Amino acid sequence: MKLSHYLFSRLEQYGVRCTFGIPGDFALPLYAEQAAYGMQTVVCTHEPSCVFAADAYSRLKGFGAVLTTYSVGGLNMINPMAMAYAENSPVVVISGAPNVCGRKTEPSFHHLVKDYGSQHRIFKEVTCATAALNEAATAADEIDRVLTACLAEKRPGYLEIPIDMTSVEIPTPPKPSAPDQDRPVNTAAIIEAAGEISAALEKARRPVLYAGVGIRRHALMDAVRTISESWLLPVVSSVMGKGAFPESHPHFAGIYMGEMGSKLARETLEGADLILSVGVIYSDVNTGFWTAHLESSNILEIRDSEVRISHHIYPQLPIAPLMQLLASTRPDSARKPGVHLVKDKTLATVDIDESAPLNTVALIQCLKTIDQSKFSYLADVGDAWFAGLELNADIFMAPGYYASMGFAVPGALGAAMAAPDLRPLVLVGDGAFQMTGSELSTLVAQGHKPIVLVLNNGYYKMLAALDQHRDYYNLAHWDYVAYAEALGCPGVRVQTAAQLNRAIHHACTIDGPYLIEAILSREDHAPMMRRIKEYFTSLK
Repeated sequence: MKLSHYLFSRLEQYGVRCTFGIPGDFALPLYAEQAAYGMQTVVCTHEPSCVFAADAYSRLKGFGAVLTTYSVGGLNMINPMAMAYAENSPVVVISGAPNVCGRKTEPSFHHLVKDYGSQHRIFKEVTCATAALNEAATAADEIDRVLTACLAEKRPGYLEIPIDMTSVEIPTPPKPSAPDQDRPVNTAAIIEAAGEISAALEKARRPVLYAGVGIRRHALMDAVRTISESWLLPVVSSVMGKGAFPESHPHFAGIYMGEMGSKLARETLEGADLILSVGVIYSDVNTGFWTAHLESSNILEIRDSEVRISHHIYPQLPIAPLMQLLASTRPDSARKPGVHLVKDKTLATVDIDESAPLNTVALIQCLKTIDQSKFSYLADVGDAWFAGLELNADIFMAPGYYASMGFAVPGALGAAMAAPDLRPLVLVGDGAFQMTGSELSTLVAQGHKPIVLVLNNGYYKMLAALDQHRDYYNLAHWDYVAYAEALGCPGVRVQTAAQLNRAIHHACTIDGPYLIEAILSREDHAPMMRRIKEYFTSLK
């Protein structure tokens, strides 16, 4: 089989139905072979957007792929690839490269940095596995090694294909192995760990399940839901884990972010005598900048490849089979803990003056009136993200850990390609939109129908909240409605809650993309962002 066709067949086996990228000279043979193979390519407007889109695609489908040219394309992708690594998102960058046979002792090809290996070495820092496919005899094994590492570790990878290797016939294995097929599994340890966890749950009086990002990365949503329902466990999500457990579920108790997050979530989690922590990353943001009050002795921690139960540590224990075993375990019915949840109604009790200038609380309440089951929600960093955390959303994506700006609009492209039955609803600040908002044109060209809500305050508001006012936080004014219309997307500017309400519900009824520019004060903050500002102000 041709090297490129073998690669596309392996990607297809893992659920990849399209790649994202921008054609460039060293990648032109790859693009031609992809077209010949029959896999769709989605051409974006800028390389970082390609990876943001593939990242969102991966979060829904399990794997994403990017096609790019050498150096000028590939090196443009380092930042979003770093985010994919930090946030456990398997994305593979496939880069064209100069001919192997034409390489000289003194580099003379354009796009080179130091030498022919520069790009490969740089990508090693933001991936879990890399390979330069310079030899036909080992190409298939190298492809399999990189792809299986990405899927097993839930991290990105990198493959480099020289022009003259793209169509080379390579020997292929008779039956490629699955990602976890060759990984040894200690069945006895899994059974023992599951038994310890079940016994601890039986004894607990106020157990809680703490849902992290690892649940969605390992496709364990059904298992977690079954465990919650079988044991009647309330579920609190971490900031990164938002959407890992369905927020429409009666057991859902909110987002925990230490003293910054939901009061109900804080009381539920901090009042527990046992916390079953699944796939949680204990970062500064997830813990509310270290304001979390959680007793480590109460936490049973299930990580991607390690389980900690009191003083017992089970290393190299894969998360998926353990969670599946726990999902099949039923408690003693006479000792089931109970769920007593009262939904957090803080925002719902706030009176909104619909004729007054729009604020973020009114914006959140307006968004809560639409049917969230029809949307995949994507938020960029800043106030847009903190507003999004207040919504009930079963599908929610944001760069919650790495916190790179510019994710949401290209992320909507990836989400739309991965889940075409769900309409992307984007919350993005004006600063982030100015970085990657041009990807709206790709969404339009692909026939997708996002609703894009641009929060326009003319300011890097989150930076000012962490610091103080600086003139360099001011943003250039754009006419976002006119910009969207120039890209083929109708839009409207709103300045009051009444106008926003009409615009949102109109957008929900039309069969096409729509942009809403929401004018907000730079002094206004989402409730969670306001608490963060107060916290950092108290430290000064």
